[in-house]
Amino acid sequence: FRQFADPVAVNVFLDAGGMVRTAPYALTVGGEALPSAAAMLAGTKGGAGTGFAIDFSIDPNTIPRVSAIDLLNGKVDPALISGRQAIIGASALELRDFFVIPRHGIIAGALLQVLAADTLKQGRALHPVPLDPTLWLAALAGGLVLLLAKRLPLAGIAAAVFGTSAGVEALALFLQVQDALLLNTAIIHVIGALVAVRTLVHQVMRRGELHRRAARERDETQRVLDRVIADNFDGVVVVNQDQRIIAASASAESMLGKKLLHALAPDVLPQELLAALQKPLEQTFGQLHTGEIILGEGQGGRVLEYVATPSEVGEGHDRKLAACLTFRDVTEKRRDEERLRYLGRHDPLTGALSRNRLVETINSALETDGGRAKGIGIVALDLRRFRFINDTLGHTLGDALLRQVVSRIKSMGPDAIARVGGDSFVMLVPETEPERLKGYASTVTRWLSFPYELDGHQAIIAASAGATTTEISGFDPETILSHADMALSAAKEAGDNAVIIFASAMDERLREAQRLDTALHVALERGEFAVAYQPQVDLATGRAIGAEALLRWNHPELGAISPGTFVPAAEETGLILDISRWMFETACREATTWPRDVTLSVNVSPVHFELSDVHADIATARRTGLSPERLTVEITEGVFVDQGNRSGAQLDSLRAMGVKVALDDFGTGYSSLGYLGRLPIDKIKIDQSFVKRLPADREAVAIVQAIMTLADTLEKDIVVEGVENADQAWMMKMLGCKVGQGYHFSRPRTPEEFAALLAPALRESA
Repeated sequence: FRQFADPVAVNVFLDAGGMVRTAPYALTVGGEALPSAAAMLAGTKGGAGTGFAIDFSIDPNTIPRVSAIDLLNGKVDPALISGRQAIIGASALELRDFFVIPRHGIIAGALLQVLAADTLKQGRALHPVPLDPTLWLAALAGGLVLLLAKRLPLAGIAAAVFGTSAGVEALALFLQVQDALLLNTAIIHVIGALVAVRTLVHQVMRRGELHRRAARERDETQRVLDRVIADNFDGVVVVNQDQRIIAASASAESMLGKKLLHALAPDVLPQELLAALQKPLEQTFGQLHTGEIILGEGQGGRVLEYVATPSEVGEGHDRKLAACLTFRDVTEKRRDEERLRYLGRHDPLTGALSRNRLVETINSALETDGGRAKGIGIVALDLRRFRFINDTLGHTLGDALLRQVVSRIKSMGPDAIARVGGDSFVMLVPETEPERLKGYASTVTRWLSFPYELDGHQAIIAASAGATTTEISGFDPETILSHADMALSAAKEAGDNAVIIFASAMDERLREAQRLDTALHVALERGEFAVAYQPQVDLATGRAIGAEALLRWNHPELGAISPGTFVPAAEETGLILDISRWMFETACREATTWPRDVTLSVNVSPVHFELSDVHADIATARRTGLSPERLTVEITEGVFVDQGNRSGAQLDSLRAMGVKVALDDFGTGYSSLGYLGRLPIDKIKIDQSFVKRLPADREAVAIVQAIMTLADTLEKDIVVEGVENADQAWMMKMLGCKVGQGYHFSRPRTPEEFAALLAPALRESA
């Protein structure tokens, strides 16, 4: 063969796994470099000791194989051999020329040489990718999977590992086909497997930790719930289906006075609570069962408010039905509510009914069988001089007096008695004919006027009464009460112990008063009020030295309306405050145009002292520029009777400002002489009721002389009112009075007329 053939090397080398994966380009044999059979057949050269990876994607089954004996015996078509390279080699198993290769399993050595030669011929000799890029790729894939491991579930991690492996294999295939590069993917698969295993272990451990943590939290929650139940302010009892108490609060044990935990409910719970627990154990979930029970009897009984709810305890097959009973002692709360209901329907001081409860009682009386046929009577009572008793003896004795009043009224046998104001009461009585009802009410007022013993003091009051019946006023409770109140107003005007039965004319009078009130508001807005001035004259010279400001109202339709009509109405509604403030400012502003020695007197209502700060209102009016020494405030005795010390303090502040105070209508009251010396006043105005009897009435002369003497002793100035003729003026001058006022000197004048009266004095001053 050496004459016709070159020697080649057919040696192959096994890898660590016992497989043939590579073939050499050449081998050194006996110091001579021999090319490998594959390199010789492919016409490729390579250095000794170098090799290449065989491309096992070539299918060995596509390589034609014939028997050498058949070829030599002429049994093989020569065309199959012609023009081809042929490798002759053993294929019998007993010759053991067989090798293990990837993908195709075991093949003969000659066929292995063909695969190696074909790899070189097709230019598909594979060269391994360097290790470093593979490691970097493996590290990148592993890091990416580990990063996602914290955010993906276990199934997601498995998908990521599988996807990475599949991607690497696809990349290896691409490199092998396109660039004949052999990528070692085993390390990447190993890293992926390790990551998957690590993730699995981590997930298992994490789930185990979560399970242990959940168990700890469950146990801790159970301990907290047990403690919450035990320390609950309310009574809490939890009972299972076996009637055993599995949880109980200390409050429950304290309220029931027994040890409850682990005891059988029928043995320790009252029957009322036991019955409340049975409902949730027998019914469906989500239902609340509420109610109240009373433990004990009489005043010592306790009221328990409860809520019973069904629940399930335990887990899985151990789940059982339980009932939770929560209750609290609401005894005091119910007593307070009952007291509030009582206070809402009764007067807390006297025990009489409230007005609302009286209306309900009237309705009930009218709605009972035959109630409308029988009818009812209403008597409204108002105490006289009670406020004086309250102020002089104190509120404690005043309250005691009211209780005695209610007791006396109850002794008269009314169906009901209600307190509807500070000293106002209403009686409900069976209807009777008006005269008999009037007689009954008169008896009540007389009974109330008898003396009262109040802690060593004796008090005497009076009462007025107004009455009506359903026959007169109909069956509406509010209307009946309103009519009784109208009758009472008329009785109060009539004097002590007066009794008046309602008449329809009173209703018309009330409507008239309401129309008057509306007209007063409109008059103030439209400027219908005016101020007139009546001169106050020096009796010695006849010269006007001052004037009293008088309020006038000229209605556009009704004409001039008397102050005696609209002033009381304005006082009753409180509108007198706004009217008085307007009058103060107007009169003070106009008085600034008078001579400086002419004074101004302004009346102040007792209501003004009660509802407002007179000092502040006068100070506001003085901003017009009028000197306070020229201003006199006229008041009546009612200011001291109604307001007492409060009015005295306001008058003191006025006098400190320089304003003078005059006591108007002196002699018509009942208490002035008793404390005249202590009143904060500068002037006394003698009432015209004494003056009009002069000079013929010697008794009137004596009274005026006494007043003059008293005023001189107390150093009070005197102004006499109501001087109608020259004789009266002469008499008052002879008695020592210096200033007079009345129609003898001048009627009330408009601002322009009074200014004209003062013109000579202004010219003289100029």
